Amino acid sequence: MKKVMYLTLIYFVLALTANAQDKSYTEFDFYGTWSLDLNEYELEDDIYIFKKEKSSNNQEEKLNILVTFLESSKCRVNYDITSGFCGTETFKDYSWSFDKDLGIINIYHSVELLKEFKEQSPEDFKDFGLPERYNSMELEIVTLNNGGIGLEITDWE
Repeated sequence: MKKVMYLTLIYFVLALTANAQDKSYTEFDFYGTWSLDLNEYELEDDIYIFKKEKSSNNQEEKLNILVTFLESSKCRVNYDITSGFCGTETFKDYSWSFDKDLGIINIYHSVELLKEFKEQSPEDFKDFGLPERYNSMELEIVTLNNGGIGLEITDWE
């Protein structure tokens, strides 16, 4: 009888701890292209969420922002405005970092001139109080209705 109680207690504790664990993400989980389809939002919406991009053959006018997370903290942002009135795409290279504890991704860029100035005159750089980088976007990991993950914009320059 004691064995049955101990086994039941062990199964109960295991079930509780398994349900209480949060998904732990790594940088690898975010590699690839994420899309923010602005056609899905009304202008007054405050919450914009990037979703992992799936290939589509839909030829309708689209207004997207694409973020591609690459290895070595590299990132490309594509303001994809392929429509009749514009018809161009703008790619920009950025860097990114992932704070595992906060579940936050920062997309940022640094100006080469600042980087060079810091390397050549570290004391002057410090005295001027110049930033190491300029943040462009902050994304927070959110759970979507379908159980997948999305990246919600929490700050956007």
